[in-house]
Amino acid sequence: MDQILAKASNQAVSFAIRSGISIASGYAIKTISTFLDKIPESAQLRITTKRNKLKTKIDIVTVTIDLIKLAAARGNTVLESSLDLINDLQYEFNEFDIRVNEITSQLTGRNQKESIKQVEDYMNSLIQDINDAIPILNLVLVTSGVNLNGSSNTRGGNGISPGRLLQAANYITQEGDTIGPDFDLVVYSIFYNPSRLKYIDGKVDDLVAISWKETYARSKVTINRKSEFDYQLKVIESFNDGRYHEDDDEPGKIVVNLKSIQSMFFTASGKLLRLESRNTPVLILKIINADNEEEWIALGELHEGEFEDEDDDDDDDDEEEEKNTKQLKPKDIKSSSLSLLEYLIRLCRLQQIEHKSILEIPDEILTLYLHDQQHNGELPKSVSQKRKEEFNKVVKESAIAMDSNIRRLNNLDLKEK
Repeated sequence: MDQILAKASNQAVSFAIRSGISIASGYAIKTISTFLDKIPESAQLRITTKRNKLKTKIDIVTVTIDLIKLAAARGNTVLESSLDLINDLQYEFNEFDIRVNEITSQLTGRNQKESIKQVEDYMNSLIQDINDAIPILNLVLVTSGVNLNGSSNTRGGNGISPGRLLQAANYITQEGDTIGPDFDLVVYSIFYNPSRLKYIDGKVDDLVAISWKETYARSKVTINRKSEFDYQLKVIESFNDGRYHEDDDEPGKIVVNLKSIQSMFFTASGKLLRLESRNTPVLILKIINADNEEEWIALGELHEGEFEDEDDDDDDDDEEEEKNTKQLKPKDIKSSSLSLLEYLIRLCRLQQIEHKSILEIPDEILTLYLHDQQHNGELPKSVSQKRKEEFNKVVKESAIAMDSNIRRLNNLDLKEK
């Protein structure tokens, strides 16, 4: 799994960009192409020319959008303000698709001329919106220092986001049992099915044998302080997820001591891990449990406004209670920022291993733990972990040597007989 994630990490940017282009331009072009098949040839040339122009514009702006979303997901706070513009553009893409589909489905000989005029107007409007957005988005990329691999020159040479670092450090130094906000996330678990490979001819990627399943459609994720330098990650399933649940169902729960998190992997798109319904960032945790066995869980960001209806229902039910609430406490604020959660985990785990405050830890050690590694985000191991691994290695080698000697003795005994 580590090798697969390492390979996936190197492909993250190109994968995200390709998927964005295919989705944005694919829907628009397909919708227009369907409409073209139902109109006279005399009008097809004009629509075809505009369609090709629109495709080029969408391809250009989608690359820029993917770069901005990638950098913002990794903690570039300068770019967060531009996400509203990106969401508006994506909304326009979706609306365009819906409108043209409606016109196509209602197209008749009587309204043909009017329908062609409407589609042309919609195309011109979308092209104008893209033209207005491209200079702004490109300016945002230039001023923020983002390059083609999604990293930013404003971040440290080791890929550390100063804004996220300060934000996480501020939460950690505050008093209380909960570190930081409640994170509103979706949870996935992994299973490996190598039997799939035998049905595929030729050389295939190992990713084919790995599947991720949605464990909790929605969950509350928190980092809790058990003692001064002892932390745990707690994941509690939320039934406020638009799914059906029996009255006697109990919310699922996952509790992980931060010490047992061996490595982390961040991807800006869930599609990279074959999570086709997710193009939002995903944080994967490799956990070594008490039995020294590997476990994998993935935490994904929710889509924009994914559970707004459910939250509105809760707001109505709690209206009287909210009247008495003047201000939200920090721990009551919900967040879906995986980059913030990643920094909190790294810093809390650092305090847990070093058994001292992050304010007392030298820069070299901080950099080591916060380094944004390009492979799987592996966290440094403690001295006790290294000793344990070395001991297990010696025991394993001794067992192999013993088994080999026994086999030799058995062979000698057989030859003598």
